[in-house]
Amino acid sequence: MRRTGMLGLTCALVLAGLTGCSVATEGAVGVRLDTDGRLVGVFDWCRGKAGTDAITLYLGRDDGGVTDKVIQLERDPDRSARTAEEVVLLDPAARWRTKLAPPTLDDGQIYDLRAWNKNDGAVEDFPFRIGELRGRTGSAVILTKRWEGGEHGGYVAAFHTPEEFARYADTVCDG
Repeated sequence: MRRTGMLGLTCALVLAGLTGCSVATEGAVGVRLDTDGRLVGVFDWCRGKAGTDAITLYLGRDDGGVTDKVIQLERDPDRSARTAEEVVLLDPAARWRTKLAPPTLDDGQIYDLRAWNKNDGAVEDFPFRIGELRGRTGSAVILTKRWEGGEHGGYVAAFHTPEEFARYADTVCDG
C-alpha cells in the first residue's frame, strides 16, 4: 500500500510539473509614484484572501521573464495584513522588514513586482519601467498591465484612479 501511495504522489508531482501548475492568483498589483517620486506597490487581494506577507521586485528581461531580486520585503509577523494597501518599496512603513534593497532604482530598467500572501497565493504581476510613470499627474496614476493577444500578444498598459484599480482587482479575482 505504501508503494502505491508513493507511486501516486510521484505521478501527481510529475503531472503538475508537465502541466505548468503555478501559484494561484489571489489579487491584483499596480505601481505608482508618490509625490516624492518613490515607487509604490499597490495591492488589492481577492475577497476572503489574506493580504500581502512578502514583496519582491525583480529585474525583468525583454522576454517577460525575471532575473535577480532587487527588493525583498517581509511583513513584520506581529502586524496584520490588509486586503488593500500601498507600500513604498525603498522606504516601507514600520510594519515591513527589508531583506534586500538598493539605494536607487533605474527609470529605464525593466522590473517585475510580485507579492504573496500567507496562503502562498500571489498577485497577477507584469513587467514595467519606472519611466512609464514619470510625468503622470492627476488621480489616474496606478499602472497595471494585462497580457492580450494569446501566444504572440503583449502587455497592454492602463492607468487607473484608486476606484478604477479596485474595480480592476475585482476583474482579476473573478476572471
